[in-house]
Amino acid sequence: MLKKRWRKILAASLVVGTLTFAPEIYDVENFSVVQAEVKLYTAMGVDYGNEIESQEIVKLRARDKAIKNAVKQAGVYLKTYSRSVNSELTDDEITAITSNAYELVGEPKYNRVIKQVSDQITLIVWEVTVDVNVDDAEIKNWRKRDSTERSKLINQTRDANEAAADNERKVEDLRKRANNITDEAERAQLKTEFDQADNEFLFNQKVEAGNKATYKGDFDAAEKFYTEAIELNPNNSEVYVSRGMLYSSNIIGIKYVNMFKNKSRGNSAKTYYELALADLNKAIELNPSNADNYALRGFTHSSFKKHQLALNDFARALQINPNCLIAYTFRSFHYSIIMKDNKLALADLNKAIELHPDNPAGYSMRALIYKAEEKYDLALDDFSKAIELEPHSPHHYSSRGDVYRELKMYYKAIDDYTKYIELQTAEDPEDILLSWGYYHRGECYEAIGETAKAQADKKKYEELEKK
Repeated sequence: MLKKRWRKILAASLVVGTLTFAPEIYDVENFSVVQAEVKLYTAMGVDYGNEIESQEIVKLRARDKAIKNAVKQAGVYLKTYSRSVNSELTDDEITAITSNAYELVGEPKYNRVIKQVSDQITLIVWEVTVDVNVDDAEIKNWRKRDSTERSKLINQTRDANEAAADNERKVEDLRKRANNITDEAERAQLKTEFDQADNEFLFNQKVEAGNKATYKGDFDAAEKFYTEAIELNPNNSEVYVSRGMLYSSNIIGIKYVNMFKNKSRGNSAKTYYELALADLNKAIELNPSNADNYALRGFTHSSFKKHQLALNDFARALQINPNCLIAYTFRSFHYSIIMKDNKLALADLNKAIELHPDNPAGYSMRALIYKAEEKYDLALDDFSKAIELEPHSPHHYSSRGDVYRELKMYYKAIDDYTKYIELQTAEDPEDILLSWGYYHRGECYEAIGETAKAQADKKKYEELEKK
């Protein structure tokens, strides 16, 4: 059980994806269910290009602007909706959700207009109208991600939007220069620069599509988009990291949890290990000063039980950046699960918590070690801190319930198992650990003489185990 929970915590840090899209959102404050709704948003995007530019790319730019305008509308609504279900989100969170969760409905509608600006300048204007859907239930799907995952999504979305804005500024500058062309050589040079900017735009589009597919847990689509992005720009280290960690996380998916809709696609853990290493090696080759990349490669080695290679990479990451949070986090997992050395694992987790005291995963991981060592008071403190920081995460409650059960504090254990069952059922009724919530709560009911409730929980446990 310890290994499974460690794996679930770490897996969430590696992949920004979720598999469940329930039609309801659970209001954990009032234990009520608020009906969610899929809403349609319509918006227009406009872009223009001169005769030097590729009109196909100008159309795509207009389409992208239309989608972003529709997503912005959805964000205004979701901000209000999140407040109505006692879960108000920040603007950054709303942007991350809407940018990744929208669904394009039907085909975009294109309108082409020719505008003669002067005797020398003719502009082709593309007006594009799109319809997109955004599901209110994405608020729930966002809440169930841990803080590390949410932070990664926010940063990823921010980076994508900044890259898009930078590319747009570059194109606008080229368009201004196009108004003052004096000869064919200058025209040819400008055409080359437009082609480069268009390639960058297409690369950004593929990365965004890959991020969106990863968010939704669609391995096949994410792999396809990241691969197409690499074909457009084989010298960008970050997209190798994105695809590499997709492969790396699938090692965990095969061995421990079903993380992707498409499962393993028939590939073995060894195949994904080799694919992940190839991508992470390339990322390190392109950007050898990035400590996180060594830590991620170290975790990939650790997942495949390559002990010394993992430790070498963690050490290299910390040599480059002594405050590399993920190096301490992943190495603590390696020490505890692979090397069975809780003393070293605790030292790394203490450092990780010092660096990031608001990250509930650090407390949860440390609490699991304290529990294994029967340091129950310390484990309770850490699980309670994790719950304080992340009150909507079901597994913190089940873990704390386990400690209360060990201490024979059955009423408190029942409260925590009940909370776990309620939250987990709303989040993912097929979770592999849900049955054990009923099993252990049933044990507690039996211990306090509530025989009927104990039997009901045992029956539910047996039903879930048969699935």
